[in-house]
This record gives sequence, structure tokens and C-alpha cells, in this order.
Amino acid sequence: MARAGYVFIGLVHILIGVIALRIDRGQGGQADQSGAIGSIASKPGGPLLLWAGSGACGALALWMVSEAFLEARIEADSKKKMQKAGAAAGKAVVFGFLAFIFAVFASGGSKNSSQSATDFTAKLMAAPAGVVLLVAVGLAIVAVGVFYAYRGISRKFMEDLQDPGNARTAVEWIGTIGYAAKGVVLAVVGVLIIIAAATADPSKSSGLDGGLKTLGSQPYGGFLLAAIAAGLICYGAYSMARARYGKF
Repeated sequence: MARAGYVFIGLVHILIGVIALRIDRGQGGQADQSGAIGSIASKPGGPLLLWAGSGACGALALWMVSEAFLEARIEADSKKKMQKAGAAAGKAVVFGFLAFIFAVFASGGSKNSSQSATDFTAKLMAAPAGVVLLVAVGLAIVAVGVFYAYRGISRKFMEDLQDPGNARTAVEWIGTIGYAAKGVVLAVVGVLIIIAAATADPSKSSGLDGGLKTLGSQPYGGFLLAAIAAGLICYGAYSMARARYGKF
């Protein structure tokens, strides 16, 4: 079930990339998790597929919880133990949230990720020391983006896989491009949060969709958005390969 979770994560990233390419051609759309999952819901048999996605991503989240509590315990070095536990716990939250979005759309509901990001920014901004917290969140997301790009360029992600055999070269290439592209997008999302905090304008923090559209609005943005969209599709393909070759 956990392996199947990577298949659905891959599907979501591929659809986000496809929607981003449509935006690049001026066709509009919401290039984030909600837009991708919503496009599945509108297809025949979509709700059934979404329930399967919710179960698979939920199983992957539970697997990461077990990694946080069990795998980290066998690490002798206390610093590495905390790092492993923290990384696994963070992944569990991300995969659990994705399972929740799948379930919302499967049950006939809807969710706007961009609006949710803006609302979260506004609430945090209104809290005591909210601006400082918001900047810290933005910097943390930028750091995650840099980490993703580093893992892609250094090909450290291959450590998460068993030997793919004849598929090794293809997996390395799609993983390298995919991780780098996702790193860039996450860094842009983090920067938008920091800008929202600095200008006291929550609407500037608009999540993944806003980050991609911001890239598209830059000089030569059409080419940049197309490249990032292709990279996200590569990341989706890598995630599906991880379902087959990932170490569990």
C-alpha cells in the first residue's frame, strides 16, 4: 500500500506539470495539488480512483510514522537519530495531508490550495510575532527547496532506491531533473511567503500555483515555466519508479 502511495504522488506531480504547461499556453488552470486532484475527480471513475489514492497516501504516511519511531531507534549516533526521525515525521505530515485532500475530493468536496495558503498566511500574520514566524516558515521552505535541488544535482536520491538495473540511467536523469525543478518551485513559494510578510499582504502567498505563475510572469517566463513544468513531470515519473525500486 505504501508503495502505491508513490504512484499517486507521481500522478499528482505529472498532472501539475501538465496544468502548468496549459497555463504557459494561456489556457488557464490551477497548477497545484487541488487542481491536479480535482481534474481526476471530474473523470469517469474518478472518485473511486481518489479513494484508492487516499488509502495509498495514508498508508505511506503511516509507514513514515513507523520510520520515525522505529528506524531512527537503531541509529547509534543521536544527531543522526534526530535527523532521521524528523525527516520521516515531516514526510508523514505531507503524505497525510495529501491523503486528506484525496479524501475531500473523493467525497464530493473541494479545496483551494492557493486560498488555503493565503488564509494560513493571514492568520499567522495576525498572531503575536506572526510576521517573524511567517518569515521563519518562508526561510524553512526555501531551505527545503535548496535541499531538493542539492539532492537532485548530487543524485543523492539514488540512495533511496534498490538497484534499478537497466533502468538506472533513465531513473537518474528523471530524478535529477525532477528534484531540481521541485527545488526551484519550493524556493519560489518560500520567497513569496517572505514577501507577503514583508509587505503585510497575505494574497502574495498563494502556494504552489502562485509560485508557478510567478515564474511564468518573469522575463522569459514562458520558457522558464515550460522547463519547470517538464521537470515536475519528470519528478512524477521518478516517484512512480520509486514505487517499484524504493527501499522499504
